[in-house]
Amino acid sequence: MTGQKLRLLREYRNYSQEYIAEKLGITQNAYSRIENNQTRLTAERLEKLAIILQISMMELLSEKEPVIHFAETPVSPPPPERDEHWKEMIENTRQLYGQVIVGKDEKIAHLETEISFLRKERDRFIRLLEKLTDVTPMLTRATS
Repeated sequence: MTGQKLRLLREYRNYSQEYIAEKLGITQNAYSRIENNQTRLTAERLEKLAIILQISMMELLSEKEPVIHFAETPVSPPPPERDEHWKEMIENTRQLYGQVIVGKDEKIAHLETEISFLRKERDRFIRLLEKLTDVTPMLTRATS
């Protein structure tokens, strides 16, 4: 579980860090460190976070990205003065997913490079074994 997931879920629920921190009985700075992966969570805090964010413990601990279901119409539409906040939240979510995608693309590129290197090493090793196989009968005849 990453702080990034907690942040996404918190923002989806339109909760502030202060609100979550208050519910957990910690300071906003302490909660910020949780979202920034600078603090390990206790089982008790994980359970409280799951309740606050209205998500199961399994979903919270899962390595998978959270699935957020957007209804056609919001369950409780935001007041007009909060429109900008929602637009900002949607843009932040898009940026966050963009960062996740870039990170995964970089990981894929790294793994492709590693696979290519390992294939070359395998081929080099096979050629070396073939050479040794060709030399072995000559060595056996020379010693007999």
